[in-house]
Amino acid sequence: MFIKICRPKIVVDILPLSIFGDIHGQFRDLRLMLHATGDPSDHTYIFLGDYVDRGPQGIEGLCLLLCLKVKYPHRFFMLRGNHEDYNTSMVYGFYDECGQKYNNDNENIIFQNFVHVFNCMPFAAIIGGKILCMHGGISPDLLSLNDINSIKRPTMVPLHGLATDIVWSDPGGTNPGWSQSNRGISFTYDDATIENFCRKCNIDLIVRGHQITNELS
Repeated sequence: MFIKICRPKIVVDILPLSIFGDIHGQFRDLRLMLHATGDPSDHTYIFLGDYVDRGPQGIEGLCLLLCLKVKYPHRFFMLRGNHEDYNTSMVYGFYDECGQKYNNDNENIIFQNFVHVFNCMPFAAIIGGKILCMHGGISPDLLSLNDINSIKRPTMVPLHGLATDIVWSDPGGTNPGWSQSNRGISFTYDDATIENFCRKCNIDLIVRGHQITNELS
């Protein structure tokens, strides 16, 4: 059911709406956020990816969100992050979590089934035609928003290209234009590059996860 209702790019026009960044296995925090925000039957949710790895309860959080997605398909939207990928989640904890919570005969089957779900997740959402939501950021290969729909799924996150940049790239580059990221994958980009992209694609705002932000005073 979840796979059938995923699309490469989703369009959201239903308010009220809340957007959430990286969860990383913090199941208790996820439940508190959902409780504080509102009933999913009359509230729209967009999650920006990174549901698993690092935290202890990635399976619980992911399963809760998938159940809510099935129950409220037009109210719950789960985008893909860089940790929703076979290679990344093998290294940063999710594979080990599957092994700890399921016996050795089933851990790989459970993990592979989750990876298939990851490979089907949408990469971006558009709110009201003006706000672009994604996990990482823009790409030199992203010339129009329609390019997102050209990403064929299911797909793993490749080593380079549009899908990679959407989940891995970061703003804040110190050099003009595009620069290689210190992460060892994808790019960083400066403010002018963001402004040019928004103007060209008629976007007012980009909402993203992927990085820790300073608390607002």
